[in-house]
Amino acid sequence: MNIVKVNSMASPLDHLNAKVFSEQLHTTFHIHADTGEPLPVELIEVEEKEATPTLELFFLRFRGPQSPRLPQSIYRLRHDKLGSFEIFLTVIGADQQGTLYESVFNRFRKNPADARPGQSKDRA
Repeated sequence: MNIVKVNSMASPLDHLNAKVFSEQLHTTFHIHADTGEPLPVELIEVEEKEATPTLELFFLRFRGPQSPRLPQSIYRLRHDKLGSFEIFLTVIGADQQGTLYESVFNRFRKNPADARPGQSKDRA
């Protein structure tokens, strides 16, 4: 019996984990939505939770302008160092500085040796 190995295309998110995002805290990402111009948002927090050696769980929190407030959806984000990728974003609140968005990553680790206890990076 012949077994055919299918090469799956790598996702741009494959190399992006909590550590990589933490290195980009307080930098600007641009959300490309149907609103016309890209919407600038700042990555204000990366929170990593302890999961298992094979699973990773982390949260990204962004602050954008008060208007427009985007509905929860999958959006394409662009960053000067990380490139373009798509993630699911939802509004989790608002304050005097703007609208707060969150994206949750709960997935299998690409390298289980990367497992480490959870930690939270500070929020601005």
